[in-house]
Amino acid sequence: MFEKLFGKKSAHEKTDIERRFNLIGRVGQGSMSRVWKATDLKTGNKVAVKVLDKEKTARFESRFKGLSKPSEGEIAVSLKHPCITVTNEFGWTTEDEMFLVMEFVEGVSLSLLVDLQNDEMKRFRLRYMIQIGEALNYLHQQNWIHRDICPRNVMISDDKSVKLIDFGLVVPNLPEFRRPGNRTGTASYMAPELIKRQTTDQRLDIFSYAVTCFEMYTKRFPWDAAMTIDAVLQHINKPPAEITELLPGIDAQIAAAIMKGLRANPDDRWSNAAEMVAEFREAEVRLVKLAREAAAKRKGAAAPPAGQPKAAIELPPAAPARPEAGTPPEADSKNERGKPTKPGKRPLKKGRKRRRPDDDIDLTAMFAD
Repeated sequence: MFEKLFGKKSAHEKTDIERRFNLIGRVGQGSMSRVWKATDLKTGNKVAVKVLDKEKTARFESRFKGLSKPSEGEIAVSLKHPCITVTNEFGWTTEDEMFLVMEFVEGVSLSLLVDLQNDEMKRFRLRYMIQIGEALNYLHQQNWIHRDICPRNVMISDDKSVKLIDFGLVVPNLPEFRRPGNRTGTASYMAPELIKRQTTDQRLDIFSYAVTCFEMYTKRFPWDAAMTIDAVLQHINKPPAEITELLPGIDAQIAAAIMKGLRANPDDRWSNAAEMVAEFREAEVRLVKLAREAAAKRKGAAAPPAGQPKAAIELPPAAPARPEAGTPPEADSKNERGKPTKPGKRPLKKGRKRRRPDDDIDLTAMFAD
């Protein structure tokens, strides 16, 4: 299957998407695409229609001239995993823009839950981390490198399941695509070897996955948000913030797994996503067991002696629900002075838009600013 995607490309038909679909409304816009909630008038199904920006896509694909790189549509339809959004088909609009027809995921972006740090996030984040890792491991087994793992590219469905949704920067795990030069991605999640223009492999996704997990627990990056060249270079020149110092109560096994994924030298990281997920799974089993034992003790302590009426015992007030291990009393991430850890702003050059921490960028362009 992998080899088939490198076959000769044939001419394609064009589709008037406004006739093919009832475009109900925009539900998202990335740096290289626009997404609509829509009804497929052929099937009657509710779908998501993603239309790629023609110029930006062409600029990205030009990096691989002569390599017959599969398109995002070809890659997406080939992926079959419960934690990856289903792409049913792809085609081209009358404006010659590629469009993808995807399952519509009822839910919210993981980036929203990272910001909220609400009860749902604290209760289910370890499950989400495991599912993201499973999706990433599957992608690697299919011989792809994702290159843009971050909360913005993960949806959490209403049934509390992960859906990886974006494959715009995916490349084959082949020598010609691992060569130095392609530095496109989300800067705050970029591995040091990519920044240093070294040969890359699937371990750069392990780094991005670890940054994502770190953020899911702390609501901040291991370094300053990579909005400037100096901040990007911290990934090379400065060790990451220690998660156990930010969250002294975090489970030691979970903390160690995340920090190993953040190692600057790829050889010091997890060699594959499955190893990192195995640590999280082992911690999950242990934490669930401890929680059940604690619940049983509380239930036993509240039970009246045999033969004594319940009304004769004065029970203490119910204890508040215990947060997941590693959750601090307050979820807001602050520095030692008590101020929110928001990145500083710098004056904009005339005619430039301010970058967001989760924007896809070409790092070469940032260094040229």
